[in-house]
Amino acid sequence: MYRILSLTLFTIFFLVQSSYAKVPMSGDPAPDFSLTSVTGEKVVLSDMKGKVILLGMFHICVPCMKQALEFNKVQDQLSSAKLAILGINTSGDSREEVMAYLKGFPEKVKFSYLLDPEQSVNKNYIQRDMPTVLVIDPNGIIQARVPWVGSEQLIKFLKKFL
Repeated sequence: MYRILSLTLFTIFFLVQSSYAKVPMSGDPAPDFSLTSVTGEKVVLSDMKGKVILLGMFHICVPCMKQALEFNKVQDQLSSAKLAILGINTSGDSREEVMAYLKGFPEKVKFSYLLDPEQSVNKNYIQRDMPTVLVIDPNGIIQARVPWVGSEQLIKFLKKFL
């Protein structure tokens, strides 16, 4: 009985560890993507090498709206040609659904908001938190991966890379 329990626990531990091993974290290269914004612009992450990327992985939810509004504050206070701010709807919602959601914001989103109908970013980045915020350095390396974070903290951290 002890042997079966030990084997079961070991198997569960191994499966959990291997699933976490695939999550891109700080220090890892950011997986590339090519998506279209709600305004029809094509955005390719690898084309942004040399810039610091503030990336928000969002769904249609209140916490994601609050994070997007924090991104607006960053945009207002840290406008730089070396900074790109991107929001991605990672749940595969349609353009119409996302546009209706964005219209419900108390202010207009001031950064590129991308659609991911195939949920490729969600799959490649293994999004677990809603929202998920990443900072990617000019070399394409993830420097931070966190759930919701305020604009003041983001600005302090981003200034290190600008």
